[in-house]
Amino acid sequence: MGDESAAYSWPSTPVANLDGNPSLTLVTGKGLGGGSGINSMNYTRGYPQDYDLWSENGRKGWSYKEIEPYFKKSEKWVSALTPNREHHGTKGEWTVRDMGKIQFAAGRATGDACVALGLPYTDDINAPDTPFNVCGKLDCTIDVGGHRNSTFAAFLPLKLVSQRKEHLHICVGAAVTALDIEEGSKNSRVKGVSFRSATGSDTTIYHARARREVILCAGAIATPQILLLSGIGPKDKIKKPLKRELPGVGANLKDHMATGIMYNVPTAESLHIVQKSPLKAVVELIRYLLTGEGLFLAPVAQLSILVNSNQIDDSGHVIPSKSTDPSGIPDLELKPIHFNITESRIPNKEGVLSLMVVLMRPSSHGTVTLASEDPLQRPACDLGYLTNPADYNVMRKGIKLVKRIGEKMREQGTKLTDLHMPESESDADLDSFLRKNTRTNYHYGCTARMAPESDAGVVDDELRVHGIPNLRIADCSVIPEMIAAHLQASAVMIAEKCADLIKGSN
Repeated sequence: MGDESAAYSWPSTPVANLDGNPSLTLVTGKGLGGGSGINSMNYTRGYPQDYDLWSENGRKGWSYKEIEPYFKKSEKWVSALTPNREHHGTKGEWTVRDMGKIQFAAGRATGDACVALGLPYTDDINAPDTPFNVCGKLDCTIDVGGHRNSTFAAFLPLKLVSQRKEHLHICVGAAVTALDIEEGSKNSRVKGVSFRSATGSDTTIYHARARREVILCAGAIATPQILLLSGIGPKDKIKKPLKRELPGVGANLKDHMATGIMYNVPTAESLHIVQKSPLKAVVELIRYLLTGEGLFLAPVAQLSILVNSNQIDDSGHVIPSKSTDPSGIPDLELKPIHFNITESRIPNKEGVLSLMVVLMRPSSHGTVTLASEDPLQRPACDLGYLTNPADYNVMRKGIKLVKRIGEKMREQGTKLTDLHMPESESDADLDSFLRKNTRTNYHYGCTARMAPESDAGVVDDELRVHGIPNLRIADCSVIPEMIAAHLQASAVMIAEKCADLIKGSN
């Protein structure tokens, strides 16, 4: 992924339901801007019905109509290709753009095959009226100069930092050791934050005092870790002493787990051309530096295929449907990826087209707990994949559908040879393939859910931690139920809404 200093990478706990109980590699963002500094830059909001379900389940203020303005507030839509999109914002700080023509012919052929199989194509997968079963291009957070537009670059430009230097203080290279909690008879309050150097031998503990509120936004892995280190969480899982018992802290880890089939394609038709041809790599680098275009601009994924597994029959074909009932929200995303996606790196001599199958609304869940009371150590993450048998059936249908897509591509003239496939399409062989070839998609959420305490919730509808009203959380850990989208757009929406909630309270 480039500069390893920009990411934390560590093994999960052994995944019990995968063959051999492997540990999978977890990756989270390390610098300012978090995961937006290392992710695949895809900008997807999800379906309005995702958020309307939050509202229907009691999350006041979180229906799509109420949160859409926060998506638009942060967004700076700049694409000249499709300029008239009323649901996009144009005055925000965060650049979002249409990436134009899909880079590889095999990617374009994937879209053509989907249309032939009954999945309509859209140029804007973020439109509120996007069909539930659809194939469409992905927007990306890349600026007009061809650079990654992380949330750090977008929301903390040097000019803004300079203007606010009297009251904005950013402490880099630091690790939070605990929140300083003052207990009360009814509610507790957070007095500030304790921290130390994240590197070197300096173990001095420093303290930052809070006059009003503390906002925790360390992400769906580190946020529950910080709460547990602060004595907030399940009483048998926290660092003593117990400050506030909240059983939901770290208890509902969700991720978009993934697998995929792979085909050999001509090397020039995949990103492996950059690995296998130094000359091509140099040419593409020069092209990118001079024009901001080419392979070095191309995001990992440019096409998203969203489908509800109930609309896939037992043979792997799509059943046409125009329903907008929330029960039909897609639970699968299929993506053509132009390189080898396997965790174990199955050898390939040519180029590779991977058709990734991603579980978007998992029934299974895992946990985040303390592996150590040392704040510099990564927490123990049990991904919990396939602990609920319902996920097998969804993934079986996804694997069958990507096989139908590959067959249709061949029928339409694309040259593909099988590289990595299930033995057959029997349930047993598909389940075996899944247990041998599952990986994380790095979309972690739901570890400090917005829900009542009685429903394993950690924060209320105004993002305040239950029992500690001047402590809020604003990251993907508060997502009450996993959505059918990549998560960075939702993370920023949550942050924008949190800012308004803070202003309204103070």
